[in-house]
Amino acid sequence: NSDVCSSDLDEGIVGWAEFNEARGRKGLTGLIHSLGEGLIGEDPRNTAKIDAMLYGQTRSTTGGLQSHASAAIINACLDIKGKALGVPVYQLLGGAIRDRLPVYWSHCGFFRARYGHLFDGKVIASPAVRTLDDIRTTGREVRERGFKALKTNLVMFDASGPKPYSPGFGRGAGFPELNISNDIIEAFVAQLAAFRDGAGPDVRMMVDLNFNYKPEGLRRLAKAAEPFNLLWLEMDLYEPEALARVRQSTTTPIASLETIFGRRSLRPYLDHHTVDTAIIDVQWNGMVEAMRMAAMA
Repeated sequence: NSDVCSSDLDEGIVGWAEFNEARGRKGLTGLIHSLGEGLIGEDPRNTAKIDAMLYGQTRSTTGGLQSHASAAIINACLDIKGKALGVPVYQLLGGAIRDRLPVYWSHCGFFRARYGHLFDGKVIASPAVRTLDDIRTTGREVRERGFKALKTNLVMFDASGPKPYSPGFGRGAGFPELNISNDIIEAFVAQLAAFRDGAGPDVRMMVDLNFNYKPEGLRRLAKAAEPFNLLWLEMDLYEPEALARVRQSTTTPIASLETIFGRRSLRPYLDHHTVDTAIIDVQWNGMVEAMRMAAMA
C-alpha cells in the first residue's frame, strides 16, 4: 500500500519519501504533484521555507490528503538535504539520542488470520491463523524470535474460521453501529489469554482497537484488559474529552493520536491529558511537524 515521492536537486540528488494510497486516499499522487508544482525553483534544502509554503498552499483545507501530500514532499526534501550535506537525516534534527530501540511485532496474528490464503507456504512460509491454538503458536514464535513485545488486533473465531473485526473501516460485522457486545469482550479476553499462554510472561502485549468502537465500548475493553498488564491499549477517537474519560476509567495505559494532523489539532488532546503514550505519525505529518508535535507531547 506504499508509494514513494521523489524531489530533485539541480546537482542530481534525488530525495525519497513514502506515502500511502490505501483506504480512501486514492488520488494522493496527483495532489503531491500539484503541490510540488508550486515549489519548482525553490531550494529543497530550505526545509523550513518549504514547510511554510506547503502550509500556505493548504491552509484552508489542512489535514487529510493535504497533510499527507505535504508530509511526503517535506520528507523527500529532508532526504535531499541529508544527502547534499553527506549526513543522515537524524543529524539535521539535533543528532541521535539512542543507537538502539526495542521493536515489537505489529498486527501479530491478525494478518495471518485476515490473509490466511497467502500463508502455509502458498506465498508466505509462516503458518496461517485459523484458531485460538494458532494464536498461542504465534505467541511462542514471538518469544522464540526474540521480540520483547507484540501488538495485535481483534479476531473473532467461530466454526467457519477467523473473522478479523474492523467495522470502523466499513468492513464486516459491527458496521456501521460500532456497538460493543459480551461476545466481543469474551473474544478479546480469549485472544489476549492465548497470546499470553504462548508468548509467556516476559513478552509485553498491546492491542490496537482503531476506530472500531464508541467510547462505551472502549471503556469496557480497557477494563477487561486490566489483568493482562498491557504495554498499551491503542484507540482512535476524535473527541478529546471522551478519550480522557476512557483513560480515567482504567488502569490500562492508553495510546492514541496517530491520526491527528498538526499541532493545532493535537493541542486539545494534550490539554485534556488523553493518553499515556502519544503516537505521532511522521508519514502523515512530515518530519518537521512531527518533531514539533512530539516536543509538545
